[in-house]
Amino acid sequence: MKPISFLLLLTLSLLGQGCVREKVEIPAQVAGLAPVYFEGDWKAVQSEPPRPIGRLYKLYYKDGYIFAGESQQGIHIIDNSNPSMPEKVGFIRIIGNSDIAIRGNVLYANNLTDLLALDISEIANVRVLSRVENAFPGLAGGSLPEDYVGFFECPDPNMGVVIGWSEQIIREPQCWQ
Repeated sequence: MKPISFLLLLTLSLLGQGCVREKVEIPAQVAGLAPVYFEGDWKAVQSEPPRPIGRLYKLYYKDGYIFAGESQQGIHIIDNSNPSMPEKVGFIRIIGNSDIAIRGNVLYANNLTDLLALDISEIANVRVLSRVENAFPGLAGGSLPEDYVGFFECPDPNMGVVIGWSEQIIREPQCWQ
């Protein structure tokens, strides 16, 4: 048998095995995750007092400040002018935020599907410069639980925007990963 024929047969046999799917038995109830929905206007961007830091995803350092993104919640602002005693000075609430970038005095962030440009030249007075609506249409359906394997309640877009997940007993779950 020529090497090319052997490779072709091997490839075809491996492709056939890749189509086998494991059948999942759905339990009547199981410990899993349920979506937490945001109540209110998800487009409202607000400066707020400092708050405890939860799940961080990205850090930026600019002019003595650390901008620490918190998944789906917004951005913590930390004064790091004295590195031995960093001080939380504020929080910018941006619902559905999952990425940030800074160029000059403009902080770019997503607000679910929209792209925001925020003026950060005055840390105490952060303001929205512009909004590009539906710049990220793929983020419209809400997020699925990250780094999770197991059953969860399927997000319902009619219930609002998913901003987190909580552990609960799920009855007849239809979603798993």
